[in-house]
Amino acid sequence: MTQEPDEPTGGRASGPDQPGPNQQWDQPSRWGQAPQWGQAPQWGQYGPPGGPPQPGPQQPFPAYQQYVAPPKPGVIPLRPLGLGEILDGAFQAARRNGKAMFGSALLVQAFSAVLTVVLLAVFFSGRTLYQPLIEGTASRSQIVSFVVGAGATVLIAVLLQTLTQMILQGVLVIPVSRAVLNRTTTFKQMWSLARRRIGSLIGLSLLYMLGASVVIAIVVLVAVLLVANLGVGGALITVALVLAMIAGFIWIGTKLLVAPAAMIVENLGIFHAVARSWGLTSNNWWRTFGTSIVASLIVGAITGGISTAVGFVVSIVTMLINANPTEEQLILQAVVGQVISLLVSSMIGAVALAFQAGVLALIYVNLRMRTEGFDIVLMKEHEGGPGSDPDGIPGAVPAARTWPAAPK
Repeated sequence: MTQEPDEPTGGRASGPDQPGPNQQWDQPSRWGQAPQWGQAPQWGQYGPPGGPPQPGPQQPFPAYQQYVAPPKPGVIPLRPLGLGEILDGAFQAARRNGKAMFGSALLVQAFSAVLTVVLLAVFFSGRTLYQPLIEGTASRSQIVSFVVGAGATVLIAVLLQTLTQMILQGVLVIPVSRAVLNRTTTFKQMWSLARRRIGSLIGLSLLYMLGASVVIAIVVLVAVLLVANLGVGGALITVALVLAMIAGFIWIGTKLLVAPAAMIVENLGIFHAVARSWGLTSNNWWRTFGTSIVASLIVGAITGGISTAVGFVVSIVTMLINANPTEEQLILQAVVGQVISLLVSSMIGAVALAFQAGVLALIYVNLRMRTEGFDIVLMKEHEGGPGSDPDGIPGAVPAARTWPAAPK
């Protein structure tokens, strides 16, 4: 009688890690727990492709593993994002919610432009303010009056523009956040969800401007004292001080970049939103700064190029229409050209504001996904988990809840 061999063909013994021909393949892999055959692996895990391998007469080949990508229900995948994904997601969110985002940005731009024109018209309505300056016969009091009036006009215009842009930046977080879960947002719905936080956004903008004004006033005062007492040495110290102030503004501005988004999504007050933004960017300053500066450069290049081209075309057309205008016609042509340039700039600025607000909103989402696992929260809400609100802001914190502590 012949004795059965102890090993299968191939000369290798079967064991826990080397199943024989009749051994089941539903056991965990030695490299980690694999999903059972017939079950779909969860996203972010690995699973064998195409079913279990078929063992042959030789040693069974090992099952290689295949990565299952995270889901992408909306404009971005639910995982930490790269630069290109943030820029593309902001563009897609603006495209899907054109009326809410572009319409709101256009209204805000038009409002700021009209108020600026009104302020300038009021300022230049009195010829006594600038006619002596043109003729060179202005007295010292007239010069001081002109400078004070011009400074007040510019300050009011900057204040209004800063307030409106801060409100818009916060409000546009809503359609972008909803686009992450493939939810469209109407114009009315967006402002309805944001109306309770508009006062806080105005307060945050005033806080930023107050802080910047105080710092600038201190630097100017110190610079005057240095130049008056040290001369050239004081001027050199002043230059270094101004550069340090600019660097400080950039650093602090990046740290506080996502405060409006945190205020809207997490129902935070002014100072809590500031602290929240400071905490989220603690270990991600360079990532936040790099993404925001790239978006700003893209927007600046496009808007600057188009505005320059429009201004050049308008000036050429006016010259062709009337090559030898009178003084009154020259003023009229200048006014018409400025109005046309202002309209075009407002439309371009609306697109730029919508895109930049989308980038800032996705920076906030990305920071929370990197530090808090916010992608899991969004996935549960997308699947209709407890507490999900299809008509609300994804991941929103109810107003009754206390402010969450900023991550370390």
